[in-house]
Amino acid sequence: MLHIWYLIELISFYLFELPKVTLYFFLLMFYQVVDAGARSLRMIFQSKLAPKYHFLEEKKLEFLLSLLNNENENVTELGASIITHSCETSDEQKLLCDAGVLRRLVSLLEGSLNQRDASLDSLATVLKNNLDVISKFVALDNGRALSIITDFTKERSPRTRLLACVCLIIIGNASPCHFQGVGIKTKLILILVELLEEPGQVGEEAPFALASLIADKEDVQKLAFEVDTVDKLCNLLHKGPVQAKRFHGILLALAELCSKLESCRSRFLSLQVCYFTECIDFHWLITC
Repeated sequence: MLHIWYLIELISFYLFELPKVTLYFFLLMFYQVVDAGARSLRMIFQSKLAPKYHFLEEKKLEFLLSLLNNENENVTELGASIITHSCETSDEQKLLCDAGVLRRLVSLLEGSLNQRDASLDSLATVLKNNLDVISKFVALDNGRALSIITDFTKERSPRTRLLACVCLIIIGNASPCHFQGVGIKTKLILILVELLEEPGQVGEEAPFALASLIADKEDVQKLAFEVDTVDKLCNLLHKGPVQAKRFHGILLALAELCSKLESCRSRFLSLQVCYFTECIDFHWLITC
């Protein structure tokens, strides 16, 4: 009798439990493969040499949306990275906007730090120089999306603060009515000047964001001058060798600062121009 029960239990295990166990391990392995693949592809799409993803094709757009809607964090980051790398035209921006990508990217802002940064980067790409898309973004949930990004300028993460500033600058440049107050402009200047001294990618990109903020805007250049931005940019050059991209960004920011205001030009000329000229000669030599 015991042998019969043992046989029944054994058959039951093979018929019911074993497939469940096998399926569990299969799904676990599949999840791990997908996760690892998404991480690898995300890194690849951060390279300028990576191929463009042509999501104007319906099936490819559907696949991109499936990535963004996936529960796996690395998969959603991959979707955002593909947008950042591949979205270049106003038609592509409009297509993504009409497909609901803006709302999905905004929802990812409430995710992990990596998801947040990937989403901010993608939003900057989708919004850039496209007033129609910007208008739809600002109108999302009665301005909630814009408020979230504004709040991110207070985050501890330097990368998050930089990306939030970039998004706000893109919105402000295309639609100045959203940033008419002196307070937000001064705040962005102070944040970007602070980020200039950050190591790595953040410090390299901060001067370019600053240059974009003040370009062709005499009022913003005046605000930047009032918080000693000329001095701080020049001091960075005085500290010693500067990485080439960061050096380029600092020069660009200084050029924009001095483009309209005589006060900026005078201050710049008073800050040891000889040393500054030597810096330019040094960087010219090492890049030749």
